[in-house]
Amino acid sequence: MAQWRENDAQWYEEKMLFCTTSGRMIARLFLAEEIDGRTRIFATPEDLELYKDYVLVERGEDYRPPENIGDTYADLMVK
Repeated sequence: MAQWRENDAQWYEEKMLFCTTSGRMIARLFLAEEIDGRTRIFATPEDLELYKDYVLVERGEDYRPPENIGDTYADLMVK
């Protein structure tokens, strides 16, 4: 079950937290849920739902875009 947590960084610290689904930077409050033995961080309940319903199903847990994704995108956009 997901829990709301607070980023415990002090005002002078730069502790960056990012949403697992969207990549958005999280300033203060975040949603944390343990999925397959690893705690994942989400910005909103919708991001958590999207992660479970799409990312895990279509991409898998440890999906990373290919190294040349920028080049591929540029090639497709030029044509």
